[in-house]
Amino acid sequence: MAIACQSSPSTPAAASVEQPATPVKEQATSHADSASAVGANAVAANSERIQDELFTVNGKPHRQLTTQALIKQLGRPDSIAKGAVECGSVLDIPINSPEGDFWYYSKTMYDVNGNQAILYLFDVTTGKFYGNIGKLVLNQNTTLEDVRRFYPLPVKEAGSDSGTVSLPFEHGGQLMDASLNLIFKKGRLQEVEFYFPC
Repeated sequence: MAIACQSSPSTPAAASVEQPATPVKEQATSHADSASAVGANAVAANSERIQDELFTVNGKPHRQLTTQALIKQLGRPDSIAKGAVECGSVLDIPINSPEGDFWYYSKTMYDVNGNQAILYLFDVTTGKFYGNIGKLVLNQNTTLEDVRRFYPLPVKEAGSDSGTVSLPFEHGGQLMDASLNLIFKKGRLQEVEFYFPC
């Protein structure tokens, strides 16, 4: 999965993505009990991560597309921030490619480099975009409580009804540096950002 690098658009990035430790039973009576407790904790920890291949936007997998296809879907962008992807793009492009641009469709942003584009951040308040993580729908009606039912630890870490809930991505059982950042205001989802640290 390609995920746009964090640069300096308008949304602050999460400081770091660390999986919170789940306490293990302090007094295990045998090695089998210890192994069982560790296995249970691994399952609990993994349930707080999201599988990158299961996330969809408007019912389709989050994948890069050509700028021609993007223009066909959404028309010309409202504005373009040239060279705004400061740390380079994670699009499938040559490594020495020049810095990418951000194409804005209102508050929704695409990371664009050459003729390739990928959704970087989408605004759910207009109803044009929505996401799905399994049964969790991310749209203008999504509340912090909706997310808490599926991902209680990241919501607890966010600690406020206005701010960012970071859901770490996992691929092939491995925790990635990338995360899906859900930006809330007064307990209501506003934006969804694909975050990848520089």
